[in-house]
Amino acid sequence: MRNKPTALAVFAVLGHLLMAAPGAAAEPPRRPELPACEEPGMPAGALCGTYEVFENRAARTGRKIPLRIVVLPATGPDRTSDPFIYFAGGPGEPSIPAVRFLDEQLGSLRRKRDLLLIDLRGTGKSGGLFCTELEGKESVQGFLDDFLPTDKVRACRDRLKKEVDLSWYTNDAAVDDVEEIRTAFGYGQLNLIGGSYGTRTVQTYLRRHPGSVRTATMEGVVPPDRLLLDMPRNSQQALDALIAECEGDPACQGAYPKLRQEVDAVLSRAAKEPVRVELIDPATGQPTAIRLSRTAVAQTLRYMLYSPAGAAHLPLQVHQAAQGDWKLLGRSAHLQGSPLTAMAAGYFLSVTCAEDVPLVRDGEIAAAVAGTFLGDFRIRQQKAACEGWPTRNLGPDLQVPVVADVPALLISGERDPASPAAGGERVARGLKRSRHLIVPDGAHSTDGMQGGDCVTGLMAAFIEAGTAEGLDTSCVARMKRPDFELPELALAKTDLEGLPGTYRFPEMGLEVKVELEGSRLRLSIVQGPPFPSSLLAPTSPTRFRWQGDGMAPGLYVVFQVTGGKATTMTVVQPGKPELVMKRAE
Repeated sequence: MRNKPTALAVFAVLGHLLMAAPGAAAEPPRRPELPACEEPGMPAGALCGTYEVFENRAARTGRKIPLRIVVLPATGPDRTSDPFIYFAGGPGEPSIPAVRFLDEQLGSLRRKRDLLLIDLRGTGKSGGLFCTELEGKESVQGFLDDFLPTDKVRACRDRLKKEVDLSWYTNDAAVDDVEEIRTAFGYGQLNLIGGSYGTRTVQTYLRRHPGSVRTATMEGVVPPDRLLLDMPRNSQQALDALIAECEGDPACQGAYPKLRQEVDAVLSRAAKEPVRVELIDPATGQPTAIRLSRTAVAQTLRYMLYSPAGAAHLPLQVHQAAQGDWKLLGRSAHLQGSPLTAMAAGYFLSVTCAEDVPLVRDGEIAAAVAGTFLGDFRIRQQKAACEGWPTRNLGPDLQVPVVADVPALLISGERDPASPAAGGERVARGLKRSRHLIVPDGAHSTDGMQGGDCVTGLMAAFIEAGTAEGLDTSCVARMKRPDFELPELALAKTDLEGLPGTYRFPEMGLEVKVELEGSRLRLSIVQGPPFPSSLLAPTSPTRFRWQGDGMAPGLYVVFQVTGGKATTMTVVQPGKPELVMKRAE
């Protein structure tokens, strides 16, 4: 469970609970003695440092872990003692790399409160449990074929456990670390924000330290039960809903009238013999190849369903593969697999082997996966990877829903293949002051949706108010999924002759050249960030899909034509601001 970066940025609780005091002014926290950040890319005024905790929090002796911390101090004079803090997903993703996004999207909160970010133990620069055995170019294929290749997992385990007690890298220990830091730095209650598996971390914090939480915000809510066992069914339901959406969309239905049959055909073809696809590695620019087995195809489809932008491309890519052209599907497989090989896989295993795999009973698997395109592949692979991985008994409350009286905002996507709204409903029942929002057509993220800033705006408004009561959520109904990507349209050369030329966006020092190449257009960057020239494939007489390995999903251009000649070219990436470039005379 993770978020993916775009390729072209320019275009781009039981017992007594304490009540939160919404927006109450308080004595400002003691400023943690952290020096200014020296690493590049940090926002202005950021403070960076470390805080050591015992690896074994019960014994409180032995090995220590230096936890990486970043603080963006409040900017206004009326500072409060309740910072907001973000827990990333995975599990295994670090939180600190999200600092710029959080500062941009939730920056209004910083007028009164600090942004506190901590890479949890075993992630990022907090003693990250990286499995080098699972990283690198070859590991993209290993991920697609096996998810967690058992031989490499065991090699990683045997190497790490020489120095690390892997059983102490779980959510309970991680949130106790954060609580220790909160106390040491003199902060009051926290405003918790969790995304994807980070919502499990938020729930663990509510379970263990409810009096230390002012608000809890969760997006893509992961319940404390059945995550792994429900994965195949959740994925199938998301795919079925997408197909139904296509069938109800005239353009999509017209282009892909047999989408369900084509999904089955592509999976069957890859099951008979893996399909080899030649690609250009977007990270290196060098030729590479990827092999699409049935499991590779199934995993790729599942991860495409994680975002509306990816889902909008699924019908086209399946259709082309069914016709024998696997290029686009292979490119998506490589794009989906690459980031997952770089997270702290040791932390992922320590958490899931202790918190998720023990909840899977063998007798339940067959019924759980029957009739799903994913089948029992992920369950089998994860159970095999966890054999012999050191774990602790985390107690009988592991899968009991959290009960708390803390104000909470929960956000789910209607078509989330990983943590659908039903799981969010189960979590919300125990949170007495919660509100659960379901985004129509949303997925595990809202990437690609028009009006996607509605979600971060609601988060900021909720945290500022300290209550979900009276929250204006009307913007959710105005959010819109991206249009389905359609097949390339055959155009005559005469239909294209008025489009080539030089287009400029002076505010960014950007200049591009569009040239005619057969029945397509080719775009090259003359001035601006270096990027290879790319073909533009027509899907209408004025709308062209941007081709190219590693391109952001859904990137396209639209020409405004007057008197047979284009006057502007608009670069569109769903969910991002449009970039209108004027044609040079």
